This record gives sequence, C-alpha cells and structure tokens, in this order.
Amino acid sequence: MWSRFEAPRQRLPSLGSINLALLSLYFFLVWGRGAGRVLFSSYSSLGDHAHATTALYFAGLFDLSFKGMLLTSYALAGIKLVIAAACVSYLIEFARALVMRREPDHETVDVVLILAVAAIMLGLIPAMAFGDAALVRLHSTQMLLVAGAIVVVVVERHLSLKAEAAAAPDADAVTLPVGVLTSGTPPAPAAAALARIPEARLRVG
Repeated sequence: MWSRFEAPRQRLPSLGSINLALLSLYFFLVWGRGAGRVLFSSYSSLGDHAHATTALYFAGLFDLSFKGMLLTSYALAGIKLVIAAACVSYLIEFARALVMRREPDHETVDVVLILAVAAIMLGLIPAMAFGDAALVRLHSTQMLLVAGAIVVVVVERHLSLKAEAAAAPDADAVTLPVGVLTSGTPPAPAAAALARIPEARLRVG
C-alpha cells in the first residue's frame, strides 16, 4: 500500500495549456462559425465584413474576376475551417491531459499557436491595407491574446527544463555503503570524488 510520501507524483495541466484551451474554444467558435456560414450558405460568401475584406484584398492583389473572388472567399473559409478543426483537436488533447494528469502534447500546442498566428495575419494584413480601423483593432486584440499565450508557454517550458535539470541525478555522484570510507583506503571512484573536495585531500592522501 502506497503511503502519502511514496505515491507517484501526477502533474496537472499548466496555466499556459489552460489559457490555450480557452483561446482554442474562442477561435473555434469565431472561425468555425464564420467558415461554416460562408461554405454552407449560398448568400453569405461575402456577407461577413472581415471575410469579405480579406477576399477583396487578395482579388485585387492577384487581379481576379468576380468569380475568382468568390473562389478565393471559399478557399479562405476552408482554411479557417481547417484551423478551427485544429483548435478542436487541441481541446481534445487538453481534455485527455486533464484526465490523465499530464501536460498536453507539445507538438499539438506548437501547431495550434502557429496556425492561430497565420489565421490572424491573414485578416490583419488586408485590414491594414484598406485602413479599416475596426478590423485592425479586432485582429490586433486577437494577436495580443495569442502572443500572451506564446509567452506563457515558452516561459513554462523554460522553467520546466531548469527544474528537470536540477532534479536530475549527478553523473559524478558515487554511492557507497555506509562505513566503506571509514574502514580503510577508499575505492578508486570514491577517492577521485573526494579529491575534488578541498577539505578531503589530506585524508585521501
């Protein structure tokens, strides 16, 4: 029977993973609903202001016709739908990590953060090109949320690596039974370890 001192330690998801879960839920609702409205409605391909601004920007950039602009609108909606699906995959991974008391997979976290930044930049650049202050504020706020999540994740990983390095056993440590050093001449590994201690040099010699 395990005592309370012998029970294996189990980790809860960190603050960064919880923050990213909330952001993933938010972006899934925003981008998934917008992409679904564009893809599955015959009259809403250009009805959303932010989506229409992005489609118009790329249509002008590549000198597309009206049909090309509609295809661009559908393609952008498909990209947002894929990114929304990535947010759902992270929510599933976070739920598994919460049940199993471990950290979410780092690769999944990295992919979601990269896709979120790409999706925001996809809307921020056209908004800045057209000088739409409302859209610039919206996408800038979203970018600040993602940037905050990135900072928290990076700091937590750095602290985790430092903690693991501090808790790792010393490769030069020598483990001997009690009384070996007092029974006579110490073994060669113990003598080498003691030689690095200034106070022990006289006794080893």
